[in-house]
Order: sequence, then C-alpha cells, then structure tokens
Amino acid sequence: METYNTLLINNRNLILTGAPGTGKTYLAKQIAAQMILGKEYDEKTASEEEQEKMKEQYDFVQFHPSYDYTDFMEGLRPIDNNGNISFRREDGIFMKFCRKALGAYKKAVEKKEEAPQYVFVIDEINRGDLSKIFGELFFSIDPGYRGEKGKVKTQYSNLWKDERFGDSDSFYIPENVYIIGTMNDIDRSVESMDFAMRRRFAFKEVQAENRMEMIEESTKLSPFFPEIKERMNNLNLAILTIQGLSTAYQIGAAYFLKLENYLTNEGKLETDSWKSLWDNHLYGLLFEYLRGLPNAEEDLDTLYRAYTLKDKYRMENKKAIKIPSQNA
Repeated sequence: METYNTLLINNRNLILTGAPGTGKTYLAKQIAAQMILGKEYDEKTASEEEQEKMKEQYDFVQFHPSYDYTDFMEGLRPIDNNGNISFRREDGIFMKFCRKALGAYKKAVEKKEEAPQYVFVIDEINRGDLSKIFGELFFSIDPGYRGEKGKVKTQYSNLWKDERFGDSDSFYIPENVYIIGTMNDIDRSVESMDFAMRRRFAFKEVQAENRMEMIEESTKLSPFFPEIKERMNNLNLAILTIQGLSTAYQIGAAYFLKLENYLTNEGKLETDSWKSLWDNHLYGLLFEYLRGLPNAEEDLDTLYRAYTLKDKYRMENKKAIKIPSQNA
C-alpha cells in the first residue's frame, strides 16, 4: 500500500492494470482510503466521521462506450418548467468533485493548514472514448499542470454566469485532487489507450500473486487456503509457458473466491467444487485467451492439468518451467 500511495502522491495520476480478478477496483478504493483516512476502509465498521470523510473526499465512476463529456465534465440538461421543456448547463460528476476539492483547498490555504486530499477513481478507464470524455482536460489532467497554471476554457464556460470556478472564469484541477484509474489492457472489446493519455499517468501492474490475501481473508475459504494457493499459482505458472501469454493473462484471486458458491453443505471443498469453478468460470476465460492460437485445444488441456495439479510448474531463471514427472 505504501508503494501505491507513493506513486499516487508523486504522480497525482495512477492507473492500476493487470490480470482479471486481481481486485483492482477494490484496491483503488483502499488506496483512496489510505490517502484520506490513513487506514483501510470498511463501510460496515467505519465510524460516522470516517464515512462522512469518504463521502466528501472520494468519488467513483465507471467508464463505458456511451459515456461522454457531458456526463463527466458539464453539459446541457433538460428541465421541465410547468410543462415547458428547456435546457440548462449542469456540472458533470468530475467538475462537481473538483468544486468540492477547490473549496476545501482554499479554506486550508486561508488557515495555513495542509489541504485535505481528494481522490477520484475511474474504473475501466479504457472502456470509454477518452478524447470524447476528457476534451480539453487532456491539458489540465497533466500532473505538471495542477492548479491555476492548468486552467482551460471549457466548452460551456460561456454559460457559467454566476457559477465561476472559484475566482476564475476557467476550469482547472485543484492541487489536492488525485486520480486513480483501473484497466484490463488485454480486453479485446476495448481499444488501446491513447498515448497522450498514457504519458499523463503512472502505471502499476497488479499481478495475481499480489492479491492472495483476498482468499485468505474469506472466512469460508481460509481453511482451504494452502490448496487454493497451490492450484492458483500452478495454473498461473502454466499460463506463462504458453507463447503469447504473460502475467497480464493470469487468473486473479477473485475468480477463486467463487469457490464459496460451490462448497458442500458441510462447507467443504470437494472434487465437484473444483470442477464447477473450472467449467463455469475459468474455462470460458481461458478459451477466449487462446481463441485463434494454433494449439488452443492442446494448450487448454495443459492449463487444466496444471489446475488439477497433474502437472506442476516452478520459476527458474525468471521463466516458468514444467517440473519433470517422477514417473517419466
């Protein structure tokens, strides 16, 4: 967590990328909580004060193909005035958030105090059309242009009237605003991220092995943690032996948490539990990984044998290799 926080503080913009099921979205919120509260955050056990701080200083949005500038920054919205439909300019989620952060920043400056940190999380950041969503913010979002030196005229600033941004007729991202994005950059259903946007973020890969505590913290699965860990790690090592696949294609702990749905009535893991996880969750994902590759069927069998521990793998000289069978 210290590594993530340092990256975010130094760069102001951070993207968590990596294998599916590694809990990137959950991790992003916990990084935000460390910035805001100085501790992990659990809504069920948090005090009212902690909940209020998170509500004030944290916000979240998930991008998708139909999301645009009017949702994120500002746009015209219809209003019904006694049956007469008209339009008015309204802030989008990010501008609202920045207005709150700016107010807190100015109060802190007046009192000569440290400004509270505001953290905005963008889940699945590469699923939206970033040029359409950010517009002129490509300039302001640069970590070197936080504050008034990064101010820009927005597309609707001529309609602001009494809604100036602080003391300015232009918009800028306050110095106490930090942005975390999450993305799965191997997803074939989305385009690769614009290079202009990439250089404005620090990237940190969240690997499957980094998030094993997700399983260990499960009250239902913790008794079976050693076997789950062994199967998951063995499968992920086997994935690295297939040409064209990398750590970005490994299986995260969130997939193995689904074993909770396949425990017996006595709360045990049986052979059918493992088979259900493979048939209902892992097979389909791995099939998509291998679709179109020349040895897809053979590779799927290789991965299944690794998952069932019929074949075992280890790292050697930074490469995953199959351990020779004692019966060979």
